Amino acid sequence: MMCKVLIFGCIAAVILMTTAYGAPFTTELPPAQQEELLRASMRDLAQLKNIENNFLDFYTPNDKQECNRATLECYLTELKVLKEDVEEENQRHIINIEKNLGYFKVGNSTNPTCKKCESNEKKKFPEFLQELNSFLQSM
Repeated sequence: MMCKVLIFGCIAAVILMTTAYGAPFTTELPPAQQEELLRASMRDLAQLKNIENNFLDFYTPNDKQECNRATLECYLTELKVLKEDVEEENQRHIINIEKNLGYFKVGNSTNPTCKKCESNEKKKFPEFLQELNSFLQSM
């Protein structure tokens, strides 16, 4: 009995340490699956083009190649802001995008030379949407 407790305690400690240090539990997706997730995200993104949101400004990254993870994190953060201000139907599209793009954060490391999201230019929603779509196409 004591041995089982010790084993489960060690397993729990490893899981907690892995989570605390950001080690991914999953491996990187195969290229075909990555492409499908990107296409699905772009389809959901296209459904958002009719949103009337001219009162919010969104930090819009312009670093594309060397700062993919930081750029992606920024877009995902800004999408969370948008999700709070749209109807339920559009929230579903944003949730799908967040879920699909979340897979691309696994296994990457953030470059310390990349800009913080808040240091990017603020743009209105149509420009933000266009830049995000362009970023996804470049991925």
